[in-house]
Amino acid sequence: MKSKLSKAEQTLRTRRAILDSARQLFATQGYAATGTEEIISELGITRGALYHQFQGKQGVFKAVIGEAFDEITAYITAKIEPLTDSWDKLIIGCDAFLEIAQREDLRRLVFVEAPAVLEAEVLAEFDQYGFGLLQQGIMSVVEEGKLDTIDAEGFAHLVNGSLNELAAWIAQKDDPNRLKTAQDLVKSLLLKYKI
Repeated sequence: MKSKLSKAEQTLRTRRAILDSARQLFATQGYAATGTEEIISELGITRGALYHQFQGKQGVFKAVIGEAFDEITAYITAKIEPLTDSWDKLIIGCDAFLEIAQREDLRRLVFVEAPAVLEAEVLAEFDQYGFGLLQQGIMSVVEEGKLDTIDAEGFAHLVNGSLNELAAWIAQKDDPNRLKTAQDLVKSLLLKYKI
């Protein structure tokens, strides 16, 4: 005999199903072209369930983007964790972020749709941990005497802005040369300040 799901388990399953459906639709056809009815049409749930969980389409989108940023951070962390040299961590971390811009499941969501739909403050909030990794990496190389800059925090913002703009450029076109060019540009910028 099957055990019945608790109310909390049902709620979590419904939430997960909505997020999975919405993510696929937002990633393939965009925010504007995706309606709430389409998100739930194959899930066997009501629009009320979606609104109860997320207060509407923008709430679903915000949750999808939050998860996407968590995936980006996890990807970068996995790339840099095995490394011991702080300079290598900084370079590989920047490269890893730019690689995300070519991942089909994330590029439209994060670099095209999110900036068009969400406020800059919301995106900055999602990027706090990722920016924190970058800032920590820059602080490490500065403290170890491997990078010379007039202000480590300001330099972290400079590099972060460059990474975000280059990622948006990469995401516009499925062109591996753009990724390589962007990675080379970031390395070139960082090497100018290397001691």
